[in-house]
Amino acid sequence: MPFAPDPIYKCYKCSEELHFDVKIGRRDMCPNCYAYLHCCRNCQQWDPTVHNQCLEDRAEFIRDRDEGNFCLYFSFKAQNTEGTSEADQAKAKLEKMFGISMNKVAAAPKTEDDAKKKLEALFKKK
Repeated sequence: MPFAPDPIYKCYKCSEELHFDVKIGRRDMCPNCYAYLHCCRNCQQWDPTVHNQCLEDRAEFIRDRDEGNFCLYFSFKAQNTEGTSEADQAKAKLEKMFGISMNKVAAAPKTEDDAKKKLEALFKKK
């Protein structure tokens, strides 16, 4: 059975690799950029695309996602050995599968009129 490498932890703000032996406290800060470590943006439950920006539906609402907090569901987001997150790996797989860069995919329309124009342009006869 292959040996599983230790997870890599990085600061959400500056990507500084972090090493810690004890549980991170609410006021612990990144030694490089002084951002709070026990914050939503460093948590594996944080997802800006879901309601309340948290995958844990029992978590309390946190107004400032960059501030240190007392969330009971906090679990520091680990990166794999290559230093890429699960989301980055998924994007890379999609790019490989479809042959396009996910960064070049058109952004969602901002208004109802923009959406209607894009839809009409899509089905417009030439």
